[in-house]
Amino acid sequence: MHSLPPAFAAALKTQEITIGSDRQLFIDDRIVDTNLTKDIIRTQNPPESIRKVLTPDQPWEALGFIFYCCVVEDGGVVKLYHGSYDAEKKKHFSLATSSDGIHFERPKLDAKIFQGSKDNNILPVEAVEAFVFLDPHAPKDQRYRLIYTKGWLDPAKAGVFVASSNDGVHWASVPERLFPFVPDSQPSATWDEHSQQYSIYLRAWNPVRTVARVATGDLLAPWPYDASVPPNLVWGNGKIPVPSREIPTVMAADEKDAEHVDLYTSVVTKYPFAPDVYFAFPAAFQLWKGDAWKARACNTADGTFDVQFATSRDGIAWNRSHQPYIGAGFHEGLDLRIVSMGPGMVRRGRLLYQYFVGDTFTHGRPVVWDKDLVNRAEWLKKDRGGIYCATQRVDGFVSMDAATTGGVLTTRPLLFKGNRLCLNLHTAGSGSARVALLGTDGKPLPGFSADDCELISADAIDHEVRWKSGADVGALAGQSVRVQVTLRNAKLYALQFTTTP
Repeated sequence: MHSLPPAFAAALKTQEITIGSDRQLFIDDRIVDTNLTKDIIRTQNPPESIRKVLTPDQPWEALGFIFYCCVVEDGGVVKLYHGSYDAEKKKHFSLATSSDGIHFERPKLDAKIFQGSKDNNILPVEAVEAFVFLDPHAPKDQRYRLIYTKGWLDPAKAGVFVASSNDGVHWASVPERLFPFVPDSQPSATWDEHSQQYSIYLRAWNPVRTVARVATGDLLAPWPYDASVPPNLVWGNGKIPVPSREIPTVMAADEKDAEHVDLYTSVVTKYPFAPDVYFAFPAAFQLWKGDAWKARACNTADGTFDVQFATSRDGIAWNRSHQPYIGAGFHEGLDLRIVSMGPGMVRRGRLLYQYFVGDTFTHGRPVVWDKDLVNRAEWLKKDRGGIYCATQRVDGFVSMDAATTGGVLTTRPLLFKGNRLCLNLHTAGSGSARVALLGTDGKPLPGFSADDCELISADAIDHEVRWKSGADVGALAGQSVRVQVTLRNAKLYALQFTTTP
């Protein structure tokens, strides 16, 4: 192979990316040289499995679970927060716990009276459109944060509030409302160490349901917004407005979506195992509007949810896939019409667990129950779904794939730290992979060609790459190095340089 022209080599030098020892996911072409990558397809991968982990079988869950849930893990205990309807369609906010993330129990919280007893797992706070997270920026006695809506429709009192807790059960709320609008959906939020700000994602109307973002350095002080925007009074004069253009829209349906699709939730998560990676799992709400849907709709707000998937490097600019990540349909034998992901994820070994609410009723059905008591009684006899666990491999949401005919992925020049190169990959059946490390001239570095690499046939989260000389790449640390992976019938999820004694 001939050396590259000096001008081209110099241009490549300016494209170096410092990755250190950080894990690199292939959610975009940030580290990929597309000119030198051939026959590789970026693929969105569905969950490896789905199973029900909580069934609405308690009196306070008689009409099923509300669309929203979220999960945190604290000290090895998985805490699943969720809402439910009782037989009178009153709403409750509850907590289920697990050690393995699969088998959940309802702890006796002794915190709220239901039908004359405190023997239940209902939390002592009126919050259903709610999001709980562990705040790394908060004092220890306020490490649990709850962002929720209360004061429904009262323009003087309604809005978004924040409560804090030391144990995730007993909450102290900030009395002042922090956002004088009702998003009418579950929020989500992240803390960014670099900017020292919280990003809070709320539903807005611009003009239909979208995802908007507000950033603030102080979660407990009123959040900034543009007060010059005329209020959007969806529920009429004298009612609390919904947010519209007061805060920037960051995600919305577009021309690639079907007609009458809105984004109902945000479900933004800062991925904990790689820097500068944000995931979102918004619920795409297919409204049953127009002549084609008229016969199916039980009211003007009826329709179904699919869970979609979006990625971002900064939590502001998003790349949303229009292919469902989890679609409405049959799961464990039930035809779920609502599938709504909750924020948060739990890791167990090579697996990640996420949780979603699956309901057999459509979006408009709970409104029918308010007026049609006969219909409500009929639904009390039906199977109403539950909360489900979606299992994904670590980093497994997106992969770079090669068919049986093979392909080559080449990175841009990287500056790394460490002495080992590890890959998260799956070579299926007869699939395989080999790795070469290239210099700035595009030629394999001595001892690190693809021919020198031991054939990789593995399904591993951290597979250590070895050449004839061994696995040590420490002598190349700090130099400009391209990683070139030749794949056949294989998926590549991530790469990482690490330090091993």
